[in-house]
Amino acid sequence: MSNITIHELKIQSVHFADFLAHRKTHEVRINDRDYQTGDCLNLREIDANGEYTGQEANAEVSHVLHGGQFGIAEGWCVLSLKSGTSKSALNLICFLRDRLQETCDCIDASHDIIKRSGHTTADAEMTANDARAFIDMANEFLTKVGGE
Repeated sequence: MSNITIHELKIQSVHFADFLAHRKTHEVRINDRDYQTGDCLNLREIDANGEYTGQEANAEVSHVLHGGQFGIAEGWCVLSLKSGTSKSALNLICFLRDRLQETCDCIDASHDIIKRSGHTTADAEMTANDARAFIDMANEFLTKVGGE
């Protein structure tokens, strides 16, 4: 059984965006939670008013540098962050894109059956075309971020 400790933390929008872009790889915190290597941080974005935006990301603590050394005050720590979200998200986008392509292929294959039963394929064609637009967007995004 896993004993991963999950810490829910607020993070300002500017820092949240930097974390998602992999520019923020460390977090300085008061060590009031006994942070340990392997802990999970559930980073919850807040706006300038301190209100939750609804956006969240997870990070694994890959190293803890405790205070009292290297100019870090006693009772504070520097957490090294390892983002697992981006790889998981890219894998999910690839998976959903591939399943959507399979669904489009099935819809296309059903056109003859639909027409023989006296029905129109207009809705099916529109659904498949809309899905293909998402597939194209997913492919462009994956190319841009090097996900495939």
